[in-house]
Amino acid sequence: MRGPVFLLAGLVVLAAAKPAGAVEPLVADLSNDRIQITTGFTGTEVLLFGAVEQEGDVVVVVRGPPETLSVWRKDRYGGIWLNDRRVIFEGVPSFYAVGSNRILQEIAGESVLNRHQIGVDHLRLEAKGLSPDDALYILFRRALIRNMQRAGLFAIDIDKVTFLGARLFRAELFFPA
Repeated sequence: MRGPVFLLAGLVVLAAAKPAGAVEPLVADLSNDRIQITTGFTGTEVLLFGAVEQEGDVVVVVRGPPETLSVWRKDRYGGIWLNDRRVIFEGVPSFYAVGSNRILQEIAGESVLNRHQIGVDHLRLEAKGLSPDDALYILFRRALIRNMQRAGLFAIDIDKVTFLGARLFRAELFFPA
């Protein structure tokens, strides 16, 4: 049985000597570059390791394949809880995690985080029929993120990227069942 395969979507090195958001070359690899999700899958850990040419910050973004998800709101009708309202989100990552060696806001400004969708708060989640400024969109977006975090599919805490010396780095990425 073949299941979804997670992809390492982005790896960025932001050099301290460059303007905010400048990207520097790096060399990186994974201990396992394919994760097959089968009926016996119980989760796995993958080691990301590499080296940077200059000192700087490393940000790792891991995204699973996009999917369409529905978020329902329940309401009480005559003593019975029923699904009342539904919002459909398209292009939602089936898995999302971020790793960095420092706090994201210390590494890059809001515009860079938004442009590259780094961090759950910066994900562009499109809802059918709703604009991002709509109060209902905000309510359902929060519910979607909360549901994905409870399921372990959106990392709550940002994983650490650690440096071994000045240029070698590593990050342990966990993929839940």
